[in-house]
Amino acid sequence: MLKATITFLCLVLSIQLFAYYPIDPRPLRMLIKESEYIIRGKVLEVGKEKSSKKDYNSWETDFAIIEIKESIQGHLKDTKIKVHFAGGMICPAPGVFYKNEDVLAFLDKTKKGDGYSVPALSYGVKHGLTEEGFRLYTTRIREMQQILQTKEGKDQEEKILDWLVTCSENKATRWEGIYELSPGNDFMSYYDNNDRRRKDIYLNKQQKQRLFSALLHVDTLDYYDLALVDITKGIDDAIALGILKKGLITVDTTYLFTAEMIMKKIVDFTGDAELDEIHSKFSKLDYFDKNVQTERKTLLSLFIQKMQQVKCREGVNAPGGNYS
Repeated sequence: MLKATITFLCLVLSIQLFAYYPIDPRPLRMLIKESEYIIRGKVLEVGKEKSSKKDYNSWETDFAIIEIKESIQGHLKDTKIKVHFAGGMICPAPGVFYKNEDVLAFLDKTKKGDGYSVPALSYGVKHGLTEEGFRLYTTRIREMQQILQTKEGKDQEEKILDWLVTCSENKATRWEGIYELSPGNDFMSYYDNNDRRRKDIYLNKQQKQRLFSALLHVDTLDYYDLALVDITKGIDDAIALGILKKGLITVDTTYLFTAEMIMKKIVDFTGDAELDEIHSKFSKLDYFDKNVQTERKTLLSLFIQKMQQVKCREGVNAPGGNYS
């Protein structure tokens, strides 16, 4: 049922969260380690190769001509490059390009012929970044490049851990850090064959407090932000519950996957039997059945109404509690 649900979500949802099924997730640290080149560029042209079936056996029939604005990793002599991609793929989603957009791209030289490719597919192209977003990504990339030059061992591992916290603190790069800190919080880890282990268990008191401060500054709670709630559980659960409640009230009801995840965490924090029952009914309604969407929204409204006066279960930590 889980695989069927995720497959359905991949096919029908266009938001970034569901664009990557079913390849191994590639967070930023892995992209830096594995990519020959990292560039920021302007897409000047997008087109299709003219090749016959006889002499062409690749998916990558699409191409983008990209003007390099900044070379962040690797040495490229050309100011313009040709990047091949498989625009016709759906799952897994390719690393697509759109004319006139600015992109951050993680590339390898193609093994045959001229040009470049995006081996990490959709993970290897960052779309829609603001100038601040580009700055943050470039800064984090250069930091990791320096860290990877240090001797492997405890000191490097500690630097990597702190770097992941830094990524997680900012919305633009949050997933890049959160996924490695707590991969189990992302349903995509179900398809991760790299056997990644959670790193949040090694966080110290100060690092957890930094992540809790990031949670306090979340305006609109989305799927990736929910991992912050789990990682920082025990610092001040009453405040965290308030953030969850506010997030559920303002959740995007176009797709109710995130709402379901928030509801589950509210149940976990409160232990309330009535909320648990409503959530159980909500989660059992089939994503494939359009006829139950009204019922799902009715249950969501009922949950929001009932949760207003429900507090954290006994034993909750207040400000200044133990979160080491």
